[in-house]
Amino acid sequence: MEIPTPDALAAALAARTVEEYGALPGRTNHLRAGVLVPLRWRGDRLETVVTLRPAGMTRHGAEVSFAGGRPEPHDLDLQATALREAYEELGVVDARVLGRLSSMPVYTSDFRLEPFVAEIAKDAVLRPDPGEVEAMLDLDLTEILRRGEIEAVDIFQDAQHFRMPIFRPGGHIMFGATAITLMELIAVLADLSGVPMPSLTTSSLDFQDILARKAHAGR
Repeated sequence: MEIPTPDALAAALAARTVEEYGALPGRTNHLRAGVLVPLRWRGDRLETVVTLRPAGMTRHGAEVSFAGGRPEPHDLDLQATALREAYEELGVVDARVLGRLSSMPVYTSDFRLEPFVAEIAKDAVLRPDPGEVEAMLDLDLTEILRRGEIEAVDIFQDAQHFRMPIFRPGGHIMFGATAITLMELIAVLADLSGVPMPSLTTSSLDFQDILARKAHAGR
């Protein structure tokens, strides 16, 4: 398997139609958050960097997420928001934006993610802000593509069945909009790499288990 170059990924993202998924049941999802999906090419490995948010944060505490947040008045657009937030939370500088992914509603609030994929230097020295980041976590996308399986949780709601992907960077659980956004990126990478899209395998957890773990961490 050959990992696509940043230029190849940028071209693939530019050729895609960006979707705006509707609000989730009981939510408005009208609050847009610019988030950065930072990628590091390290030899034959491609990694992304996510954060574990401090449990005491008012919004989305104890969740695994990409750096991001709401726009500020001086932000030119949501891409500028994503870059600013990545700098403030992780110390990311000189990120090269490659494109964007779909607008994704969040289950646990009225926010929606507006994700921008960016290349950062493989040897970038990141400096997480302890006020916003409890831990910085690396996730090896190459390993996920080679393994060919992604853990998933079955959700039954309003007579519908949905399989939500989850990831476990550093032993923590990434779920919801962040995980679905990452799944979208993995689909693009699989197509470019000429490998099948990883299949979803049923997790030993259910969604209530995940929410209970998050609630326990927030105590």
